[in-house]
Amino acid sequence: MHLDLADPDTLSAGVDEVHRHWGRLDSLVLNAAVWDGGRLTRMDPDAWWRVVETNLRGTATIVRAAVPHLIAGENPSIVIVGSVVGEIGFPGDTAYASAKAAAVGFARSLAKELASKKVRVNVLAPGFVDTDMTAAVPAGSRNAIVEATLLGRFGTVDEISRAAVFLAEDATFCTGTVLTADGGWSL
Repeated sequence: MHLDLADPDTLSAGVDEVHRHWGRLDSLVLNAAVWDGGRLTRMDPDAWWRVVETNLRGTATIVRAAVPHLIAGENPSIVIVGSVVGEIGFPGDTAYASAKAAAVGFARSLAKELASKKVRVNVLAPGFVDTDMTAAVPAGSRNAIVEATLLGRFGTVDEISRAAVFLAEDATFCTGTVLTADGGWSL
């Protein structure tokens, strides 16, 4: 289901629609982001804050709507797809890195809030993955990233999806965990 992170009403309605359709909500995987890059001193301040606010507000809004349904679910879990950039930073990505670092703090705090309700909350922190968003990475930067990645390539959507399913379904003793899936780029 595709929802607009900037529209809180559609986020809540989307969660309710999923619950109505399936009768319950067991897992929430938040793989949503907006990116606009540039060095802090060169980036338009409004654009910078839009990246941070859209990513963080959208995440908090959809989670808030989902929590009551998740509490009633089976083996309930929340997986927030962050980014390794939120863990280690990257030049020209201060807004995106800030939003993704905030997602880690949000998830870990939420894990503590929801532990008594048996809702697990984890973060998946992918590195560079072949997606529409990373297609905008200039060739020179892309080559440098591939060279710096121990596995010598960008990840695939399938690889990241499998990691998300692992956290959502199989990682039943993990909460507040950040799983980095970056092919060794951050090492």
